[in-house]
Amino acid sequence: MAQENRNQNVIDLIADSFEPATPNLLRQMFNAAGARAPEVIWSPTDIEIRNPLLREFAAVCRVLAREDGSLPDTDINLDHFGELKEWIMMIEPVEGETDFVYTYYGSGIAQHYGRDMTGQRSSQFTGHIGTFITSLYGAMLERGEIAYTEHEPPQNVFVRAWQRYIVPRVDDTGKTTGFLALNVPENELRAGLELMIDPVMVVSQNEKIVYANRAAQTMFNLPSIRKDEAFNQATGMSLDVNRTPLEMLAQHRIEDSVQLTIRDTIVERLVMTVSAAQYKDTAYYVVVLRLIGT
Repeated sequence: MAQENRNQNVIDLIADSFEPATPNLLRQMFNAAGARAPEVIWSPTDIEIRNPLLREFAAVCRVLAREDGSLPDTDINLDHFGELKEWIMMIEPVEGETDFVYTYYGSGIAQHYGRDMTGQRSSQFTGHIGTFITSLYGAMLERGEIAYTEHEPPQNVFVRAWQRYIVPRVDDTGKTTGFLALNVPENELRAGLELMIDPVMVVSQNEKIVYANRAAQTMFNLPSIRKDEAFNQATGMSLDVNRTPLEMLAQHRIEDSVQLTIRDTIVERLVMTVSAAQYKDTAYYVVVLRLIGT
């Protein structure tokens, strides 16, 4: 009951909030978790939507909308959104409860978050994130307005911030029955690593993979790295470093080693370069792999 009251308090604050002011309870909730306060903008203009993918999504939604601008709750062909499909979420309220279920959860979101939330509830996000997201959807049910939001995820999610454009879906009576949303990650470090030709992995101090670029996923036949998968289990190689990421960062250390890996029954030689980088106040190993022969 206490948690339901807390959620309702946050719902009320979000429902009444307009930028740039952020309700104190919402701010305190995120600050206590070491994150900056989230941003919520109701009925945003294109100028206020800072991400080009969100603007593209908004434009497609306007094409699919009825004459009054509302998005129908009838079946929507997600193929209309092209490559944006992997960042789309579909959300519906759970009847009789202050909770919401994800009926569609894009593969890109699942890979970045480390978990597919299809069929799961918004309240299953732990801590302040579950309270915020569930309360936000509750406020949207009350307001029936489009919302743009930006918030920081927990420390263990390799994303600097999630940016969302959430559109209510309504029935013929004008009642909001669910939401269609685009949820994209904003991450300067990740974007740079994704452009690299060589396989790159970001690994935590306890040698768990938190990110692998497309080249790494292809090399090790891992279309979607599971969150917290062990480096040696995923690659068959040992990380083989004697310093913590923080020590390597402080000492500007870079370590090279030659490793052997087996792909398609062929033994290949790789140069593995391990350095360190800081991200959201945490130091990580950055592992770059270069094929040098068989």
